[in-house]
Amino acid sequence: MLPELKDLSPKCDIFKADVGDPDRTTAAEEKKLRSILTYHRKIFLGDGNAAPAPARGVVCDLDVGDAKPVAQRPRSIAPHIMLKVYELLKKLLETELIEFSVSAWASPIVIVLKKNGVDIRMYIDYRVVNGFIQLSTYPLPLIDDLLIGFESAMWFMSLDMASGFWAIRMTERAKLISAFAVINNCLWGFVRLSAEEEKLVDQDVLEFLGLDPSERDESEREKAERRVPILTDKITAFKRDIPAPYQMGPVIGRSSYIDDIAHGAPTWDQLCEDLNALLFRLRYWNISVSLPKSEFGKLSIPYLSHEISAEGLRATPKIAKGVQDLPFPKTLKGVQTFLGSLNYYHKFIEDFPVVAAVLYELTDEQVRAGRDLFKANDAFEILKRKIVSKPLLRHPDRTRPFVIIPHANQWAACAVIGQEYDGVIHPVRFTGRVLNDAELRYHVAEKEVVAVMRVLDVFQTLVQICLVKVFTRHSVLSWLLKSKTADGRFVRWGVILSHWNLEVHKIQRDEDGLPAILGAGITPREHLDEVAESLIPAKGRVKAPPVISMEMLETDFTGYVLSFDGAAKTSMRQGSYGCIIWELPGWNILAAHGFILEDVTVMTLSITDC
Repeated sequence: MLPELKDLSPKCDIFKADVGDPDRTTAAEEKKLRSILTYHRKIFLGDGNAAPAPARGVVCDLDVGDAKPVAQRPRSIAPHIMLKVYELLKKLLETELIEFSVSAWASPIVIVLKKNGVDIRMYIDYRVVNGFIQLSTYPLPLIDDLLIGFESAMWFMSLDMASGFWAIRMTERAKLISAFAVINNCLWGFVRLSAEEEKLVDQDVLEFLGLDPSERDESEREKAERRVPILTDKITAFKRDIPAPYQMGPVIGRSSYIDDIAHGAPTWDQLCEDLNALLFRLRYWNISVSLPKSEFGKLSIPYLSHEISAEGLRATPKIAKGVQDLPFPKTLKGVQTFLGSLNYYHKFIEDFPVVAAVLYELTDEQVRAGRDLFKANDAFEILKRKIVSKPLLRHPDRTRPFVIIPHANQWAACAVIGQEYDGVIHPVRFTGRVLNDAELRYHVAEKEVVAVMRVLDVFQTLVQICLVKVFTRHSVLSWLLKSKTADGRFVRWGVILSHWNLEVHKIQRDEDGLPAILGAGITPREHLDEVAESLIPAKGRVKAPPVISMEMLETDFTGYVLSFDGAAKTSMRQGSYGCIIWELPGWNILAAHGFILEDVTVMTLSITDC
């Protein structure tokens, strides 16, 4: 028996919605937006544990083939949490989202407290069931793609769908497979939405969306609706990609990440207009919105562990609060966990591969013993400072030229891509990678080309068709774009770079011609070189340059030194060579000769052949 509850469906108070900014918005502006929320108040939920209404137009089906049912034991739950579990089950039962089940399948539930420390989130451990399910692939949007497109926005809003997965109806066989068990309770299963309720749509929603219910027989929407009830009544395979009504186009021109929506607009009126259109669309599909977790008309909003504002993008990692006093891990697993938590924010950390390379090469034995960890500790502290500082990245604006500032050292190639505002270059993204074994032998000028190509590859869709200015310390890139005699890898690089609109500027020092960099959150490359010099990795694919042994001679040593060199160009079949004989200890030149050879045949020999 579930205990009686006084309030199964608490009303949502729209006046508690987080609307506007106290210092920037007027009472009239906030009133206009709240009126929109009030008009659509039926889709808002004010209680974190409130059960959402069933959604329309989507069905969940599970296919386990010929697998035999598996019934797992329920897990223990603390008594004070169990009361909240009963409350949640009661709400789900009252709203007809679950029912008592007699399925041969059973999966245990796991209860986790939400951020507010009061409401609970119920998870179901389907790991065993997932081993039998024949999964279908559905590509999620890329996080980086969802964080762009805000360059012209001034006002922002974020909407969080309320318990989205509870609202999805299921096929008959999926109801049996997804059954879950609660300790000291019975077996539960999910319930599908009735066909009659699924067809109920507010008339004002149909009018706003331009849908004519009288034309259902001829519309794609009716075809979809006929398929869905049949699908849920019978144990059939799920037919994917059921079309939405043909009259419906994009509302805000952005994708959502599962149940999180973020949007920005240049004006308050435009934001209100977009919000109204979005809420009409959510009402059509019967999707509920969590009011406490949503924000409207803000100068900045949290989204996917980032902070989006008109100024740009900041990282808001959950580990930032406690990372400042975090000691160096005592196990390799701890080091890997720390690095893994930073990988999501590598675009905010300048020269991340350079600093992190020392940590990636550590062994568990070395970490546990605490030996030779001087460089690793330095890298660890640098990364902590960088992630706590929360650097600001500007929103990429495709109407402006992009700027690439490459930086290469002995084992890594990195770069910053930015844009200029009021004479100051602001960073847009950071990227880089550790060089492979072949690239380690490149000249530093060639490594800068590798860094530029890295940027163009990673941010291809971002900078395509745009003018890209490259500030480099060497002339190789300029020569590569103009040369008609390039060979080897330079030919391949030249072909790749020829597709881009590049404008190359040679700057020997950051202070020469680029004073804006010093005040724009971009570290001068001379300082990056100093950091790299102190963090040279010792082993693995990233290797320090070899130590050259220099033989020392006595000051009164008497003898001779022969130095020689030569070169040949295979395309012209010409070559030259020369030699000098020195006399020690005074380094007096006894003889010096040079020759030019015609019709030269070049033979390539390895050192072992000589």
